[in-house]
Amino acid sequence: MSDKSTITETAKETIARLRANRQQRSELEKEKSQPHQTRGVEEAQTKQGAKRASKQARGVSTVQRKKAISAIAQKLLHGELTQGQALKALRVEVLGLTQDEYASLAKVSRKTLSDVENDRGSFKTDILDRLFKPFALKVGIVPITIGVTTRIL
Repeated sequence: MSDKSTITETAKETIARLRANRQQRSELEKEKSQPHQTRGVEEAQTKQGAKRASKQARGVSTVQRKKAISAIAQKLLHGELTQGQALKALRVEVLGLTQDEYASLAKVSRKTLSDVENDRGSFKTDILDRLFKPFALKVGIVPITIGVTTRIL
């Protein structure tokens, strides 16, 4: 009886090892099949913090979503992000949607969304409000200097 349990345990270990080897080989093949220039671009984008929405993106919890929205909004207010960078970060990190998917959600063209995310052009407030609405954000007037208090004499 102990021989049978040893054989079963060995079989389980062998299956686990074979699966790990297969996964490692497929990852190496995927890397090799990718053109060298494309890999460099993706590595550069990763280093710069650029993110892309993908079909494999997983949803985030409501708490995580609210924290991400708040953090990105704070960076926007402090001038660490442009309006376009903030919109792209929200779209990718919070919703995990592609430009096509998000453009149809916000009822704007993909070109318009791309232009806003890349800080090209000047857009009316109603377009910007439409783009930020899914995140419960709105375009508004904010003080130029943050943290400065004024005294009324």
